[in-house]
Amino acid sequence: MFRTPGLVLFVLCLSTVSRVAALDISLQHKGKAQHAPGAVVWLEAKFSLPDHSLRDNKSPAGSEQPPVKVIEQKNRQFDPYISVARLGSNIQFPNRDNTAHHVYSFSKPLSFELPLYKKRTPAPIQVENPGLIALGCNIHDWMIAYLVVVDSPFYGQIEKDSVNFKELPHGHYTLKLWHPDINNGQALTSDLDFQGQTKHNIALPKEVNARAQIAAPQERLDEDEDY
Repeated sequence: MFRTPGLVLFVLCLSTVSRVAALDISLQHKGKAQHAPGAVVWLEAKFSLPDHSLRDNKSPAGSEQPPVKVIEQKNRQFDPYISVARLGSNIQFPNRDNTAHHVYSFSKPLSFELPLYKKRTPAPIQVENPGLIALGCNIHDWMIAYLVVVDSPFYGQIEKDSVNFKELPHGHYTLKLWHPDINNGQALTSDLDFQGQTKHNIALPKEVNARAQIAAPQERLDEDEDY
């Protein structure tokens, strides 16, 4: 059967574009499901990605603005406790409390301070280096949160028991996982050869005992601080 070069090229392009599939990733230790809500999972491709796969799926379609991640101060806690953002994102720290907070980080990827403020949102801070950013409040020492900055369009967080990647191109990846109570707070790294399988389990070195975020002491919640 005779095929024109144009038709062959069209079929090859169609085949390449269609080589994406959904993948559900969960955590296990010795075959037993592990629970670590909020754990950050991301995939770093070991191959050249097509242009359409490089767009951050957390941004509105067609948007040229960097993604925005919001980390609130609410009830004298950071919310959410664990966040993930793509490199280049703008991070906002709105204070929803009636008391002032002094947000800061001394982490290597991003060191900054937002001096005392309340009931407002300071100008966003752009993250320009990948890595783990530990957040604190200089007034309320129990306020701790974590932001993981990744240089990849494929990232998410464990909800209930798993995280789902809806349109993942076939290929070889470095799979990374981070949670403060897994692997002594160090990213857990493994290889993934994704060829369309629907599920993948990350093997953990030991069982997870995920601690809850530290709550504000009730007596401090009852105080009417003013700075």
